[in-house]
Amino acid sequence: MFEQITGMMTVVLSPLLALNPLIAVLIFSVFLTGIITLINRFAVNRNLMKEIKTKMTEIRENLTKAQKEGNKEDTNKFLNEYMQTNSKMMKQNFKSLAISMVLVFLFLPVLSSHYKGVVVAALPFSLPIIGSNMGWLIWYFFVSLTISWVMRKIIGE
Repeated sequence: MFEQITGMMTVVLSPLLALNPLIAVLIFSVFLTGIITLINRFAVNRNLMKEIKTKMTEIRENLTKAQKEGNKEDTNKFLNEYMQTNSKMMKQNFKSLAISMVLVFLFLPVLSSHYKGVVVAALPFSLPIIGSNMGWLIWYFFVSLTISWVMRKIIGE
């Protein structure tokens, strides 16, 4: 079934895959990163996240104070409270992560099968570990990080 979905995605993306690999992966990265950023924006309750972060900072300060004073009872109390608050934050983030992972699992195998072993970008210099030639995954990663950072600045995150 997964191969059927990948086959359908290949057909849908065939006009994009016909382009120069550098441009195709760039467009794909911008598109997928944009969708994921918007999903994150609307799936996560920003006000609740702000409250949770404030509460975690407060708990962390109290925890540090209790540890410095050597008060094990308060240290355990604040540590438990911190863990519960962190769990709430992770639940909020998991909503957008789950949706994003579905998109990634649908689209990235298409690029992988189409550009396997293809040098997508050749750099005029050599980077440590990467070298001077980038495959599709490294190029996708660099573009996605950049686009995600820019989009988050634009939407005020």
